[in-house]
Amino acid sequence: MIDLIRLDALLASTILLIGLSLFTTCSRRHHKKYPPGPRRLPVIGNLLDMPSKEGWITYKKWSEESGCDVVHADVMGSHIIILNSAKAANELLEKRSSIYSDRYDVLSLRSSIVMGLSFAHVFLPYGDRWRRLRRAFHVHFHSTASNAYRPLEIQAVQRLLRNLLSSPDNFSQHLRHMTGQVILSIAYGIDVRPEGDPYVAASEKVLKGISHVSSSPWALLLDMVPWLIHIPSWFPGASFKHEAQKWLPVIDDMIETPYAYVKEALAAGTATPSVTATMISQLGAGSTEEDIWVTKAVPGIIYSAGSDTTVSALSTFFLAMILYPEVQCKAQAEVDSITCGSRLPDFSDFNELPYVNAILKEVLRWHPVSPLSFAHRVIEDNIYEGHFIPAGSTLIPNVWAIMRDPITFPKPDRFDPERWLVKEQPPSSDAVFGYGRRICQGRFMARDSIWAAIVNVLATFDISPVKGDLPKERYSSGIVSYPEAFVADIRPRSVAAAALVRATGLN
Repeated sequence: MIDLIRLDALLASTILLIGLSLFTTCSRRHHKKYPPGPRRLPVIGNLLDMPSKEGWITYKKWSEESGCDVVHADVMGSHIIILNSAKAANELLEKRSSIYSDRYDVLSLRSSIVMGLSFAHVFLPYGDRWRRLRRAFHVHFHSTASNAYRPLEIQAVQRLLRNLLSSPDNFSQHLRHMTGQVILSIAYGIDVRPEGDPYVAASEKVLKGISHVSSSPWALLLDMVPWLIHIPSWFPGASFKHEAQKWLPVIDDMIETPYAYVKEALAAGTATPSVTATMISQLGAGSTEEDIWVTKAVPGIIYSAGSDTTVSALSTFFLAMILYPEVQCKAQAEVDSITCGSRLPDFSDFNELPYVNAILKEVLRWHPVSPLSFAHRVIEDNIYEGHFIPAGSTLIPNVWAIMRDPITFPKPDRFDPERWLVKEQPPSSDAVFGYGRRICQGRFMARDSIWAAIVNVLATFDISPVKGDLPKERYSSGIVSYPEAFVADIRPRSVAAAALVRATGLN
């Protein structure tokens, strides 16, 4: 009973302090002109306006209503700035990256009190630990280093083709297996089982947890108002914490089990070359706990994050081929002109397939894997086009809105690879990988994996709607967005194409 009284007193005091802080802040900055946004309520600000799903659509609407590409929301004193144009994102996150590269503390995912993804540098604030992880990651995944993984990607794609041939109805699961095979072989040198692989299953559990936690309305509130982490999980409305903590042992298993596997294989002299094997071998006698942590964190980042985005992009590709059969036919004709149907395409054909390459760019644009890019945090007061952006503000690049700008991308709702082949091409589709010093370092490997799957599926299969069941363009919310589950009629293009696929199993 005494504890309850103390808790009530703590909450009341905290609310009072927040109110005083907001009053002081507003008094001090009332003369500042924030970017436009929805009308704020006392104390809670725009808390009730924040969308729980499809935020990219809501934020774009705010921008259209205000006539400004940068909009502002206030959640209990925390400032959120949404960037709805490439111009704003480039100006702030690229040109002013020295002050816009920090990250607000994503407590809902990072804290060991909640989900425990502290090893992922995407959630870390700008600082020494983040820089060290970034340097270590760069060694293994810069553009040239990533080329070394192409043979592994081709092997995984060929297994995907065989799986599509044997059980096409399970294409979604086959995509997950393919990306799991690529990542586990690169990160740990693990050759995954054809079915029911425990490492792939562990990764899927973690991804499910991330999606579940990040899409919770409580997650945004916790990230914006960090003191809420101290509220016990039994408190009304705080059951989110209890749910998130269920994933802690899953995450621990995902990091520690494959690491132990590589360590034991190195001791036995049976280890396959991998990022983890290389990093463990480089640990010296004087290695610190931090050194070991980095050695676990780098492959853990690949393992936990890499497959999700690739599966999302390839699922969008399958959906687009169903809805735009003319695009599929044109791409298949281009591939056939290079291979003559007598072999499977590979990376040596990349420069000879401009239309297929345009499909890859359009897949990334049409429905970005992360419609709302990971938020940045500005470390000092700043001004953008007359609007005040206070230090500590969270900035969210609305990649979906940027990629749907009708001026840059005419008829943006249409899947149209031709837009990337005209003389005056749109800007790069790299915005889907983030901005500035926070751009995704695994983008070269991811792009290669997606391209290899797209070109080989086009070479060997026809993707069509199941009779009477044309899928809708509906996508999930969360850090990574997926098409709503749909069915597809996937068949080999010919007897010769099926034979090419079967032959890959004889190599």
